Amino acid sequence: MKAKELAKECDRILETKKFRDYPGARNGFQVSHNKPVKKVGWAVDADLESIRKAGKERVDFLIVHHGLFWGSSVLDRKIRAKRIREAKRLGVAIYSSHLPLDAHPELGNSIGLLRALGLGDSKRKPFGVAMGRAIGWKVEGVRWKVRDLVNRLGRATGRKAVVLGFGPKVCRKIGIVTGGFGDLDQAVKAGLDTLITGEADYPTEVKAKELGINLILGGHWETEVFGAMEIARIFRGKKVGNRKEAEGLAADYFVTDGSG
Repeated sequence: MKAKELAKECDRILETKKFRDYPGARNGFQVSHNKPVKKVGWAVDADLESIRKAGKERVDFLIVHHGLFWGSSVLDRKIRAKRIREAKRLGVAIYSSHLPLDAHPELGNSIGLLRALGLGDSKRKPFGVAMGRAIGWKVEGVRWKVRDLVNRLGRATGRKAVVLGFGPKVCRKIGIVTGGFGDLDQAVKAGLDTLITGEADYPTEVKAKELGINLILGGHWETEVFGAMEIARIFRGKKVGNRKEAEGLAADYFVTDGSG
């Protein structure tokens, strides 16, 4: 299977055309080549480290959450050009999905984090609207101690979570949105006592304190590993149309440490 065909299949699974997104997202195929795809890899970011690791591992189709086109400064353009040159030199096609990958109800970042926290069987409804679509979840009908959620988040992400315990010690209505989500207007409207996300800015922390809402922060990168990994994983032996996708196509999972 060629990279272009695989990108179209990703678009179909993620329903990319149904989403509006931020200008820098440019969801879809970002770097192409005409070689048959034999190995699929994933990373959160299309940074130089991930591209070079893909090349070293002979990955020829890299699925990422944060693509190449964020930022428009002179420096941003120089960095982007270097990344694209390196991807082409190494023969790494890049497919990026931002909000569609956050929002997917089975394969997305937010549902992945929710399940990793052990809340997969809890009552939930969509929450956290970005560009007109909910990208996270509200969990209710539960009773979780703040410290237990913090410990679970740390185990799920491999990083010690930051807790700003401004709300009740027992959480009953929990919002989960990966990455950086700080829309407390939506949190208040949904009646949340706790918001779990990756990061929040200082004004959001101040408002959360006044509103009596717990903020539990697991790291932007760390909370967004789930979606790209799951999309890559489904291509092991998957059927596309009436024929089996690229016989021998391997889905290799790798991830950089997020420090670059």
